[in-house]
Amino acid sequence: MKKQQLILNKQAINNKIKRIGLSIIEKYHTQTTITLIGFEKNGYIIAQKLKDIIEETHNINIQIHKIKIDKNKTYQITPKLCNTHLKNVFLADDVLKSGKTIMYGIKAILEYPVENLKTIILVNRNHNQFPIGVDYIGLNLSTTLKDHIKVVLSQKEESVYLV
Repeated sequence: MKKQQLILNKQAINNKIKRIGLSIIEKYHTQTTITLIGFEKNGYIIAQKLKDIIEETHNINIQIHKIKIDKNKTYQITPKLCNTHLKNVFLADDVLKSGKTIMYGIKAILEYPVENLKTIILVNRNHNQFPIGVDYIGLNLSTTLKDHIKVVLSQKEESVYLV
């Protein structure tokens, strides 16, 4: 088994997510609605944590959605987005490597009339092969192409490892 190096522990992960949440509050505190969309599993967990952080101190209506790839290799958003709450949309994922996943997620979201779309990444690996800009980053981590980032966000463990 390949050796794992701990990059972020539970407290560090939650601090990064809280910092992102506070940055969103700082810019969008006058808004009445925000839509958070997280990639299935870890991106969705990050979106849920952001929702909790924002709702703790601000009276903002937050819609939360999950985006996942189905068996036909198309991206599905559940519950479906409604056209009335798409002024401020945030797409969250755990790791950005090439940018391909985020790019296809953005493509699926842009099928709806979105006014403003921002991206949130917990760990940015700086290996973009696609022209994807990230608006909110928890940690920039320069790695080799052979390195892998493993993000564990479960009830038992919350950690980020370099593998």
